[in-house]
Amino acid sequence: MNLEHAHRWTEALGSDTDALAELYAPDGEFTLEYTIVDDHMDDTITTRAMLRRALGGLANDDPENGAGVHTFEATEYIGDERYGLIHWNYSVEHAAAFRGIPAAGKRLETKGSTFHQFDRNGKIVLESTCWNDNPIFQELGIPVMTPHYWEEGFDPASLGA
Repeated sequence: MNLEHAHRWTEALGSDTDALAELYAPDGEFTLEYTIVDDHMDDTITTRAMLRRALGGLANDDPENGAGVHTFEATEYIGDERYGLIHWNYSVEHAAAFRGIPAAGKRLETKGSTFHQFDRNGKIVLESTCWNDNPIFQELGIPVMTPHYWEEGFDPASLGA
């Protein structure tokens, strides 16, 4: 796999759930971890029906329904034919809410990464995604601190200030 795969995947994720589903191995032969929840049960997808229920709203481009227009853009693919990591940019416009927080249709942006493992036919058998909601939360007025602790001179005491 390569950046071309990453572009196909991100394009389908934001526009065509049926095309997205076709990138995966047969039902029961793939696992997609699309979010992290406390029970680690409701976040695992193993069938196309589950995929459509969980991710179908991302492909809905009707600005009138409040779900918003979601756009994913692959920026990098690191890997080979068996495993790969896709770095991507994300934006949503016209959404009434983001993760339950009123968004008032603002354009919101962030970045994320998705790991894929492939079977010998090039179908996705394992997927795990991580994205950074903090820039969106901050844009929506949630006071999320993002200290740059890796920078020279960072003072941990500044977190308590």
